[in-house]
Amino acid sequence: MIKPVQFILFCKIYRTQLMQNINSYIQLEQELTAKEREEMIAFSDHFLQFIIKQHDSEVPDNLTNQLQLFIQVHWQQATGPFLNKFRAIFEQSTLRLLFNQKHPQIEPLFMFLSNSMVSLMQQYYVSLNQSSEHTALDVSSLEQMDEILIRASSAEELPSILEELKAIFQFKRCIFYIYIPWKNEFKGMFGDQLEIVQNIKGKLTADFPIFSLKQPLYLREPHPYIEDEMIEKFNLSSMIFIPVADENQLYGWLELDQKGEFFPYSQMQLDTLALVGKRLGLLLSRKPTTSHLEKHSELNDKEHSVIYLIAEGYSNKEIASILFLSEFTVRDYVQRLLSKLQAKNRTHLVSEAFKRGIL
Repeated sequence: MIKPVQFILFCKIYRTQLMQNINSYIQLEQELTAKEREEMIAFSDHFLQFIIKQHDSEVPDNLTNQLQLFIQVHWQQATGPFLNKFRAIFEQSTLRLLFNQKHPQIEPLFMFLSNSMVSLMQQYYVSLNQSSEHTALDVSSLEQMDEILIRASSAEELPSILEELKAIFQFKRCIFYIYIPWKNEFKGMFGDQLEIVQNIKGKLTADFPIFSLKQPLYLREPHPYIEDEMIEKFNLSSMIFIPVADENQLYGWLELDQKGEFFPYSQMQLDTLALVGKRLGLLLSRKPTTSHLEKHSELNDKEHSVIYLIAEGYSNKEIASILFLSEFTVRDYVQRLLSKLQAKNRTHLVSEAFKRGIL
């Protein structure tokens, strides 16, 4: 019997070849549509990324236990038939690679993979049963949030709403990450340590699977789903992620934690916070008031371009080069934007632009 670390090392070394084999087998599946093929390829890549990022792999049960989190992250995509097809393709691709490489541990490696796939399926059906059970809600906390949201006039009040949410549910930190659909990216927008938060951004790829969530997720430990740099900057331990969405429109995610302290969770807590995320999504879906629209119309096309590039982290010199302007002209634009949006600095400017619906 091989150790988990040996299987992880195998996946790290042969990741490219494995994905080539997987892609070949997926293309041979005639009953899959083009979209389903793309989803299967992406899911396989995410699974490999998950495997090679595992920590504490010397402990045999750890890899199996982590599969529950993988299923939670990919719940919307992982149906029974989908997982069965994925399992068959992944096992075929691995076996083909093992034989082609004349690997000395073909049988042990394949058996380990097969057992892992069985665990993956078991975790899926356990999660399926749990999701079908009716759970109670924290009605008192939900009613408090409803009162706050009813009083809120627009998305401008989101930062203060998040502070109240943090107090109601007794978390020490609450961060809101916005979803940028036209770039398929996430970006930190509000929360504690604002300057650090607003410098966090990335693509929705296998490197950041939690930013593909469409349901609440509790992480007992941040590894391997959170980058080490982020864990260190925020002193992260246990955390909860909640998607903020209205119907089919995703606006972003809430991250709630206790600033480095471990905490348990209950299904009631997750279900209640899931409803909070939906209600926040409804708030963000409201159209700006007339006065806000008038403020937005005061910005000309060039100012819109400048504020967008500021939000993307470009310096005045870089903005000047992109827009074919002098650095002095860009500086003037920035000063006018600070004045129009009554912002104290560039970070505050981006925050105000988001609240007013400019970004």
